[in-house]
Amino acid sequence: MKAAGRRIKGKRLELKWAEMIRESGLDKKARRRPLSGAVDLVKGHADIISKLPFAFECKNQEANAIFWKWWEQAEGQGSLNRPPVVVFTGNYRPIMVAIKGEIFLDLLIEIEEWKQKALERRD
Repeated sequence: MKAAGRRIKGKRLELKWAEMIRESGLDKKARRRPLSGAVDLVKGHADIISKLPFAFECKNQEANAIFWKWWEQAEGQGSLNRPPVVVFTGNYRPIMVAIKGEIFLDLLIEIEEWKQKALERRD
């Protein structure tokens, strides 16, 4: 795939992820960073501008085919009450956890609701 096609694919994912954050209610102003990828080496310039405490780096590619095999295996073992999670690492790499984006946003919503209830109890 040509570089322009890769940029379009990446932009499509960034726009979708920002939309999902907005629709979740976690940040109604979440948006794709203009020129995302063009400022790749500058620290603090993640792909998504959001008030959420995360630096989102969005990648839309098939290069890591083994990951998708792991994901299919996890999906086959998951259920409605036990969503699939892939935990992975490599030599001298940190332990990473992959979950569906919707599940991640749902967890953040639950945390925010829990914080609000805790604040209300203090008052």
